[in-house]
Amino acid sequence: MGEDAGRRTEDSIQAADGRPDGSHSLLAKIAHLYYIENLSQKDISQRTRMSVASVSRALARARELKIVSISIQGGENDFSRLEIEIERTFDLPECLLVPSYGRIEHTYQGLAAAAADLLSRTLKPGAVLGVSWGDTLRSVGESLPRMPSVRADVIPIIGALGWIETGIYPNSIARTFAQKLGGSSYLVNTPAFVDDPETRKALMEDSNFRPVRDIWSRLDMAFLGVSALTVDSSMYRSGIFTEPDLEGMRTAGGECISNFVVFDGRGRMVPTSVSDRMVYLPLEDLRRVRTVAIAAAGAAKAEPLRAMLRSGICSALVTDADCARALLG
Repeated sequence: MGEDAGRRTEDSIQAADGRPDGSHSLLAKIAHLYYIENLSQKDISQRTRMSVASVSRALARARELKIVSISIQGGENDFSRLEIEIERTFDLPECLLVPSYGRIEHTYQGLAAAAADLLSRTLKPGAVLGVSWGDTLRSVGESLPRMPSVRADVIPIIGALGWIETGIYPNSIARTFAQKLGGSSYLVNTPAFVDDPETRKALMEDSNFRPVRDIWSRLDMAFLGVSALTVDSSMYRSGIFTEPDLEGMRTAGGECISNFVVFDGRGRMVPTSVSDRMVYLPLEDLRRVRTVAIAAAGAAKAEPLRAMLRSGICSALVTDADCARALLG
């Protein structure tokens, strides 16, 4: 590159029409017209007799030279930078973060507010939402504000399990979400666990189960939780899995479980001794759902959540700041 060309690269931007548009005063004027006067780039191009491409380059150069300094005053609970870092790290379309509170109940309330924002933007009247199971989804559903204008229907995407009085029974969670979203809830009364693979296969193909499969096939969105394979999980505390069950999943390479699909640390599905006895929305069908959101709270969820995010299934994450920092840490 010659000396003159190098000087132009450093000090100015050459317009498409041949006019140099990079002098400091001109850059300042273009920036003022765009950021202060709110003129469009097209309007500025006509006013300065420059091409739109030259105006765009001039604005970029003005930022580069600090002629323009942009700051965002988001307040104490502005996690936008952390959200963007999570999105970039995990190739995630959207991350919504809320503050971490001393009491997990308060954090769940924050998750519910963020989830309400996501649901209201994603679901249209007549849409169908599939929900999984667990303490987090139960708490988020209970804390959701009422959004009757959404008018979305809700269905569990796993079979019936747990005790209905705990509130984490899948049909209970679906009913709670439906009440808040102004829609109807569908029941899935098929047991989540059966005795053998042949029974599961027959059940999934039974004509009485076909209406459930039909609704599952047209989900507009799914909302999941995620659990570690430990005795601290709600799956163990609720008697869904025994300690030997969890040990078997870990031995097979499992790092986390979501909607009763076990994933390894790289986000790959891990077949286990219980996988072919469980009734749930198949993973290949879940991958076809347009929006799959996951909710998790607390730094302890970072490891299982990291494995889940690596699966590539999730398109939205709702979590708290502590979990997000642990994810990146």
